Amino acid sequence: MSRMRARSFLAALLLCGPALVGVGAGPAAALPGDCSVQGGGPPSATLWAQQRLKFQQVWPVTRGQGVLVAVIDSGLDTQNPQLRTLRPLPGRDVIDQPGFPVDSTRDCKGHGTEVTSIIAALPSPGSSFLGMAPGVTILPIKQTNTDGDQTGTWEGIARGIDAAVAAHARVVNISVTSPNTGPQLADAVQRAAAAGLVIVAAAGNDGAGNDLPAYPAAYSTRFPNVIAVSATDAADQVADFSQTGAYVTVAAPGVGVEVPAPITGYVRVDGTSFAAPCVTATVALMLAAHPGMTPIQVRNRLEATADPPPATVPDRKYGYGIVNPYLAVTSVRSDSPVASSSAVGPPVPARAAPAPPDRHLQHVALGAALALVGLAAIVIAGAAVLRQPAPGRRRVAS
Repeated sequence: MSRMRARSFLAALLLCGPALVGVGAGPAAALPGDCSVQGGGPPSATLWAQQRLKFQQVWPVTRGQGVLVAVIDSGLDTQNPQLRTLRPLPGRDVIDQPGFPVDSTRDCKGHGTEVTSIIAALPSPGSSFLGMAPGVTILPIKQTNTDGDQTGTWEGIARGIDAAVAAHARVVNISVTSPNTGPQLADAVQRAAAAGLVIVAAAGNDGAGNDLPAYPAAYSTRFPNVIAVSATDAADQVADFSQTGAYVTVAAPGVGVEVPAPITGYVRVDGTSFAAPCVTATVALMLAAHPGMTPIQVRNRLEATADPPPATVPDRKYGYGIVNPYLAVTSVRSDSPVASSSAVGPPVPARAAPAPPDRHLQHVALGAALALVGLAAIVIAGAAVLRQPAPGRRRVAS
């Protein structure tokens, strides 16, 4: 299929990336009302992206429990068997358009559902697909309704970020982009930074076109809480559609990735939209294992533990390399924070070093002991003198 490049005047949406292809034969399925999406078929025998990331190696440590993940996208449908027991928090609709209730997250596109499934889809009998962090709690935030309309604006993305901050999310996935930016979006990202919210954003799908920066991903050069993600294929090559630039932080699988479709079945998708949730899930696993981490610590650790690119580091295509979930969670580093009992809400600051203990009493006791030892030595020496023979006299053996 040809790449989809539909854009609104104000926003370029990464809805399903360049292509969306059904895997196997599967009947079309429709959502209630005016929403319609296509179902898919069974997954293939080999899910290359899951094998490449090896995220299950982290599960003995954590599956993401206690971490709230916001997903700013087209909504969430939980009819797929791997999403039916997901139990997301009540969502928010920030489209701000008449006829859209603020608590509706009905997914008329399927994009948000597919992105969310990469992060948190639950194991299901007969399916080899697994969400990377199935223990997290999902907060769906609906920011766009269909592909190519005018609801995916940078103003809407800003409202979505503020909704994630208000909910005390620890990490937010943004797989929609805007070619333009404005004070509302920059201010929202800054508020997120102040609140300790990590923003994982798709780098964009116009690499074969104008290859201009995409926002909010391009804010990674300005705000340390923003992580921009490019897309790689099964050969670890960055896709030609993936946008490049100094703002790319890390890369992740985003070509021919299979995901659960809304309603039923699985679909194969391309795009940085689907690379971003791989990194979002990794961040969630990191925060579950190290709850006290700040956004800058999260980003530094991601960069330091990524599988390095073939050339220089950082690279305009790969950033610091392909994300490595296992190393990101388990590596022992000097910047590892002190763990906290809570993983929801703003990051917990590292504990201050304890004050030096009061050694005064120890010093007094030590001085007294030394004095006693000295006195005892004097007494012993005196007794020895008294036992010596008087001067001028000899001892005679008996």
